[in-house]
Amino acid sequence: MTPKVLDVQKIILRDEAGNERGQLFATDKAWGLVLFNKGGTRGASLFVAQDANGLFLSDGNGNLRQAFTSDLNGTKWSVLRPGSDKAQFELTDSAQGTGVVVRDRANAERVEFGASASDQGSTLMLSDRNGRVRTILSETGDGIMTYGEDGSVKWSPAWDKLSPREKEHLKGLLPKSLTSNP
Repeated sequence: MTPKVLDVQKIILRDEAGNERGQLFATDKAWGLVLFNKGGTRGASLFVAQDANGLFLSDGNGNLRQAFTSDLNGTKWSVLRPGSDKAQFELTDSAQGTGVVVRDRANAERVEFGASASDQGSTLMLSDRNGRVRTILSETGDGIMTYGEDGSVKWSPAWDKLSPREKEHLKGLLPKSLTSNP
């Protein structure tokens, strides 16, 4: 007679040669499934925890390449390259809105766009290789603004109509990456 219930904290999966190929586990903090690549590195991990759930996918060398996570506040999908500590492509969705960030191989943010959950609307920002914002396109305000390397406004449809005081006030509202020295 086959048992209908197996009660364990961990199951280790082994191939015919005795190599560990995976684990089904449960601890007080997390439970899930981990599958290993032929070389013994993690290939895929599916976990559930009290604060978040996720799926991590790695390449054949064990480098994390994609991460999908969800918690009570939102969801994030990240695509990474080997050796990177930041995602080259990241999609987030939260109570504040939905956003996308694209980074170059040096991990500088180059393209950001998002749609706010509030009345702030949608925005697209383009940055130079140093991660400094150079162009903002927004559905609110002036619509489009371009910036020089020093953070000064180079062009905006309404910039010339503003008083010096209004320009200084607006500069105070800009992201720090625009107003800090290179």
